[in-house]
Amino acid sequence: MPAVRRPARPLTAAALVATASLAALAGCGNAKQASPDVRTPGPAFGSERVPYASAGLTLLRAPAGWARSAGVPPAVATIATGEATIGIFRYPRTEPLPRTKAQLDAAATALVAAAKARDPTFTEIKRARLKVDGRPAVQIRGTETIDGQPRTVRTTHVYAFGAELVIDAYAPEKDFRRVDKQVFMPLLAGVRLRRPATPKPAATTTSGQGTTGTGTTPATGTGTGAAKAAG
Repeated sequence: MPAVRRPARPLTAAALVATASLAALAGCGNAKQASPDVRTPGPAFGSERVPYASAGLTLLRAPAGWARSAGVPPAVATIATGEATIGIFRYPRTEPLPRTKAQLDAAATALVAAAKARDPTFTEIKRARLKVDGRPAVQIRGTETIDGQPRTVRTTHVYAFGAELVIDAYAPEKDFRRVDKQVFMPLLAGVRLRRPATPKPAATTTSGQGTTGTGTTPATGTGTGAAKAAG
C-alpha cells in the first residue's frame, strides 16, 4: 500500500538559515535521495476474508494491506495498490444467463467485441470457460490502454443468482505475471457466491404521538475484493 505522505511543515527563517548551512557543509558530491516508489504494485501481507453481503459475494483470500473502497451499484468494490487494481461489479440480469458451452462461448465473443469497440488498442491474449464457486463463467486475458498507459487485464464474468458478476484485475505488463500469481488468481479461487442479502424492513416504534419509522440498511462488507483460468 502506498505510504501516506504528511504535508511538510513550512520553513521558518531560522530553519532556512540552518538548511542553507547544512547544504553548504554537505557540498555538491552527495546524490539526491531517491523518491519512494509508489507505482510498482507491492505484495499482499497475507490474505483475509472480506464479505459483501449485499452483492452475495465473499472473498476468502482478499489481499491484506491493499487499499479497499466500497462502490456504488453496480460497482461492488475496488482493491488496489500501486498501479495494480481489482474492480468488482455486479450487474442484475433479467434475461436467461449463459450456461451451456455454446452460450458461454457466445458471451466471450461478445465481450471481446465490446472491449475492442471501447478501446481500439485492446488485444486478446487468451479466453477460457471456467467455473467460479461452481457457477459458469468466462475469462478473457488481454492488453488494453487505461488512462493512457498499457495494462494487462484478466477479466472474469460469473453468471449466478440472476446477475453477471465481473472481476477485473489489471496491472502494468511488467508486473502482471507476478501480481497475477500472488494476488489475482488466489482471490479468484477464494470467491464464494450466494443469493444477495435483502434489506431489512424498517423498524417502527409506537408512542403517544404516533408511529415513527427508523430505517435500517443491509450489512455490507467494508475493509480491506477452484478454477482453470485463461492462464
